Amino acid sequence: MSRVIVARFGGDEASNSQEIIKAANVLMSDPSRRYAVISAPGSTPESVGVTDMLYLCHSRFVSHENYDDILTKIYERFREIVTGLGINFNLKAEIESLKRDIDMGMSLDYIASRGEYITARIVSEYIGWPFVDAFGLIFFNKDGTPDKEKTFSVAGQRLKSMIHAVIPSFYGTADNGDIHTFVRGDCDSAGALIACSVGADVYEKWSESAKVFSADTSVIPNPEVIRNITYAEALELNYTGINLVTDNVILMLNTVGIPMRIASTHTPDDEGMLISSALPENSQRKLTACISGSRNYTTVHIRKYGLNKDYAFNEKLFAIFARQRIPCQLSLSGIHQMSVILKAPVFDIRRNLIIGEIQNELSPESVTVEKGLSVIVIIGEGMGTVKGTFRRIFDALVKAGVKAKMIEQGADQQNILIGVSDADYDSSVKALYDELILS
Repeated sequence: MSRVIVARFGGDEASNSQEIIKAANVLMSDPSRRYAVISAPGSTPESVGVTDMLYLCHSRFVSHENYDDILTKIYERFREIVTGLGINFNLKAEIESLKRDIDMGMSLDYIASRGEYITARIVSEYIGWPFVDAFGLIFFNKDGTPDKEKTFSVAGQRLKSMIHAVIPSFYGTADNGDIHTFVRGDCDSAGALIACSVGADVYEKWSESAKVFSADTSVIPNPEVIRNITYAEALELNYTGINLVTDNVILMLNTVGIPMRIASTHTPDDEGMLISSALPENSQRKLTACISGSRNYTTVHIRKYGLNKDYAFNEKLFAIFARQRIPCQLSLSGIHQMSVILKAPVFDIRRNLIIGEIQNELSPESVTVEKGLSVIVIIGEGMGTVKGTFRRIFDALVKAGVKAKMIEQGADQQNILIGVSDADYDSSVKALYDELILS
């Protein structure tokens, strides 16, 4: 049986006719690419994205304001695409239908979904593949999360009988039968749902750039490119801010064992990067996948004798941060002290309020605040199980004249976190990169 690839193209890859032609060439270059999942045209230096303009149209209608100028801009974006592709597509009828829908008071989700709907129909006409609406194909639960079981069943049955299909992303069917959209920025979930439904061999995400580097590029010029990582490592990268794909997509694909390839329409012949449950047997990748991190953290040290015997201490402490909507990046616990690491700008706004609540509710001996911390994350699956890893890390830092303020190894032994002063961040990253990746 032939391989099956589901290819997902984002807003940048649908932003104009030239980008859509690149996407179409990718689809036609491999017969295994049987299903395309398409976004609406994204923002450009000259124009905001179509979905944003649709939101604005709906907002103006609700406020009893005229939105014709925005609708005209949407028409012009699509007219450039249709003209550039040289296809016979009745765009005027689509825009007139959209205006009627807005004036009828159709829901915000419905109006926002029309960008993907029209784009997928245009691409379908251009490449000659059947259009399959995401409405009635992708389903959501009552709480707005994807209904994977129903989607896998319905989409799997319908698509497996089709050689090809072009499917809009961003929306599906709510539990009440209306159109429901994904959270903005999570359209990759639509492609992943389709990939799982048809039992794809590979799920491809096509974007402007497919390069993910093995170190912070603001510190290391031209670091090595990562070609292979595991899904577990991809989750760790998300924590550092290198968001290859959302956690939801990673967990979905990893559960069914479908690898994901990230590639660029600008360099389609480049192998890109493969994310899979395990590294390929022929992978020559080093044990350390990436060294990343960021500056400007604050550490709150709460000292209280015997806090390890206070079963409610942690619960009370983190409840204080939760009430103030302050995410705790890390926490380090000792017998008599708990240290919580937070992003400085977020904490500073409510600093006095939080310290006051800690003192009132926990009665600590002291609460001190230390600013100017950088957190460096070293990511590599199984790295913590290799003897000598910590020695190499500390030797590299000592040679660079850096004093580590804290160090923590994740329970899954896939990451090692090191805290250094902001002033030592660059020299620390360079030293660790030289030792763990170049060495």
